[in-house]
Amino acid sequence: MKKFLLLAAVLILAGSMVFATGQSQAPVSGQPASASNPVTLKWVGFGFEANNTAKNLMDRYKARSPYVTIDYQELGALADTDGMARLDTLVAGGQQIDVCYLGTSDLMNRAINGAALPLDQAIAANGDDFVKDYGKLGAEATLYNGHIYGVPRAGNTFKVFYNKTMADKYNIVVPDQMTQAEFLDVTKKFAAVPGLKYPACIQALWVQITYGAASVAGWKSVQKDSSGKVTVNFDDQRFKDTIKFYHDYAQVEKMAPTVAVYAAESLNRRAVFAQQQCGLILDGPFALIYLQGFMFNDPGNGKLPFEIGVSELPVLTQADKTKSSYNELAGAFYAPSTAKNLLEAYKFMRFVCNENFDINGVYMPIYTGSDLTTAVGTFTNFTDKNGVRQTNIFPVDTAIKAVTVPNDSFLGVFPLDPSLNKYIPPLDSLLEEQLPVYLNDEMPLDTFIQQLTQRGQDIVNNLQ
Repeated sequence: MKKFLLLAAVLILAGSMVFATGQSQAPVSGQPASASNPVTLKWVGFGFEANNTAKNLMDRYKARSPYVTIDYQELGALADTDGMARLDTLVAGGQQIDVCYLGTSDLMNRAINGAALPLDQAIAANGDDFVKDYGKLGAEATLYNGHIYGVPRAGNTFKVFYNKTMADKYNIVVPDQMTQAEFLDVTKKFAAVPGLKYPACIQALWVQITYGAASVAGWKSVQKDSSGKVTVNFDDQRFKDTIKFYHDYAQVEKMAPTVAVYAAESLNRRAVFAQQQCGLILDGPFALIYLQGFMFNDPGNGKLPFEIGVSELPVLTQADKTKSSYNELAGAFYAPSTAKNLLEAYKFMRFVCNENFDINGVYMPIYTGSDLTTAVGTFTNFTDKNGVRQTNIFPVDTAIKAVTVPNDSFLGVFPLDPSLNKYIPPLDSLLEEQLPVYLNDEMPLDTFIQQLTQRGQDIVNNLQ
């Protein structure tokens, strides 16, 4: 039996950063831009120079709002530790920054620490119904102390992607929504298909997928009791049931390669699926982007010889099918504490998040009024390495199904106390590191949960 590994270097930005900006104060939202009141906004970001995205967005906005000038500064291709440090140094030094996009956890850490401004005044001044525009997910995910701090840009979800042509040929009915038990039954039918190497191929160490069913049922990895004490929640039955399902799915039922086999064979679930060596995978919408490259770049053999079907991430119980859906906020635009005109900054954030899907690279927008047909054009059209434009790669209906969910997000239905947000990344890192111990049958579930809880609580205590 492998001993529990010590968790190394997970006390990352989420909990350890200190921001030298003081407590955020809601400024006067700013006067609307006009001929007599021109406004210059400073936008800093990560990766928006690629494909001329920032330039194209600013050009379009200038045509709409001629009295607003936007100055963009790229801080790096990725919002990594170095890039974050550059951002925080600028803010701490008092440099004007009106607009920035960050992942949800990074944004909320800055809201909690006073390095971001609440947007409530700007929302009211612009006459917006934020919940109507962005749903419970958008309204809750960037809420702190009753104030909204971000304009939601993009989401992520997980789906069952399956070989529909194969399913139709062998009379396999795949429901749009399944419990984990029903998902197992469907997979067993794929197991009877001749020639498949695996019925399914699942990356169980993608921990958000593995505990996704528990999240939909309301589970959180960390909680705060009435006295304010923060504790980990790995002993919750919902969490134990879902990780046990994926353990048994591979180890007992033999429906997917085990974690050990997945690592030993360096499996790529998307390539296995594309080569028709398995019947289904669990994945995010980005799987369709990967498949484009597989079809037209490497190996580049052309369109897949089968149709893809899409179903929801399996849930624990029948009741969970209508409780919520696994839909999370990937990130949002916000105003750092050094913003000068909150109203015009907010208007530009809405412009970027609610429109321009042909150039902004967002295939799963949060805005409820989004033109999804345009947004999923990222999936249906593709320019290959030779510059050839490939069109109608996936049916629009299939692409839309990959990025839409039937219920409100679990984050909106079961909102997380924002003060607990900093604990989630290091606890996910712990789980990703330690989960193979259980999934590879090196430790029984009860012992695994006991030791995971102890390690997790140590992390929580260190972050307080």
